Amino acid sequence: MVRIFTNGPRKDYVINPFNELADGASQIYLAAPYFTKAEPILDAVKKGSQVQLLIGLNESTSPQALAQVSEKPGVSVRYFTDRFHAKIFIFDDVAILGSSNLTDGGLFSNREASIRLDQDNDRDAVEEIIALFVELWEAGKVLTPQILSDFAAAHKRLQQGPNPETEIEKAIGKAVPPNIQVDSHKASKEQIFLEGLRRQVYQEYRPAFTEVTNVLEAAGYRRKELAELGPASETNRFLNWVRLTYAIGDDSWNTSPYRNEAERRPLLEKLGNEWVSTDDDKVTEDFAIRLENLHKVFASVEGIHSVSKEVLSVGLMALHAFNEQLRFVKGGEKNLIPEFWARNNNDVERVRQTLAYLIYGGGEFIQRLHDVLYSPYRKLSNFGLFCALELYGSLKPEECPPLNGRIAKALRYIGFDVRG
Repeated sequence: MVRIFTNGPRKDYVINPFNELADGASQIYLAAPYFTKAEPILDAVKKGSQVQLLIGLNESTSPQALAQVSEKPGVSVRYFTDRFHAKIFIFDDVAILGSSNLTDGGLFSNREASIRLDQDNDRDAVEEIIALFVELWEAGKVLTPQILSDFAAAHKRLQQGPNPETEIEKAIGKAVPPNIQVDSHKASKEQIFLEGLRRQVYQEYRPAFTEVTNVLEAAGYRRKELAELGPASETNRFLNWVRLTYAIGDDSWNTSPYRNEAERRPLLEKLGNEWVSTDDDKVTEDFAIRLENLHKVFASVEGIHSVSKEVLSVGLMALHAFNEQLRFVKGGEKNLIPEFWARNNNDVERVRQTLAYLIYGGGEFIQRLHDVLYSPYRKLSNFGLFCALELYGSLKPEECPPLNGRIAKALRYIGFDVRG
């Protein structure tokens, strides 16, 4: 069996073992500084593989190729900007290690030197390679839509001649893997927390929510009376039904087994079939009205700043996550809004500014989310993570789905590795 692949005269292309091993692999780990070739990854995901892709954001990586894979369910992308040179391809328990990047040159046309490690006496080496990948992956930063957009803009400017590394780092910051020279530069608490939020939103909640939406749509499991609300709101209501029907009590979702995509699909199809036929869909009569109120109150920056305190309160009450705080408020629903305003010193303008900043502020959403939750200048009392995610996701579902505690627990019950 051929073990060394060089893209040489005997046509020992690196893409050949790549495609062979990707076909049927449940988990694929890929690390390459240069990335321009999306097709092998897209083909693998189509066949059911879960892909973790670690790349370098530099002048040789294609923003267009990244855009093709970054929104695909089943693909998680992290990155470095410098000091990253490892080329590692892992397919379950088999690896290809060598000089090949994930580019046309690396897989087809450049003269490379890559070895396929799939023999019994390779097992220890493959385990070490997997451990190295995990170490690098944990140190990588999450590629968010905003980071990708900033990188694409910086990449375009490179054609005008500035220093590539400087231009890219100016746009998205610096991200380097740990080594003997840079490991001592500890990230700040805020940087660590921001990266945790990015992973939670973009590599836990959003891919899980998207997968559920795709399965329901592919099987035609839609409730006609909810069609006008859009797929994100309908998926939200489906997961709400799962939580209230099956994921009852903390043990039911907290101890639910983790499932891979192949195991989740039949469960989702079974639940989806029941969802479209049940008379008890758990959708409250006022859900559509509450959603409409949410869109009216928070439709624009100008709108947020012009509405009264009472109208702003109506908008907040449209959030399920906001109403979940009832269990912490004495006197029930009638005291929820007074308690919120009292805890925020009845400062209507500050509340307006914070909510407008969260939804429509500049820069990266995750930074704004962090500020709203933790900055002393932005933080609101009685307005936590799921309030912020549900509000933002209801208005901008293409970036962040409408999430709250119930939805997270339902996703965990189905078998996703998310925090409930």
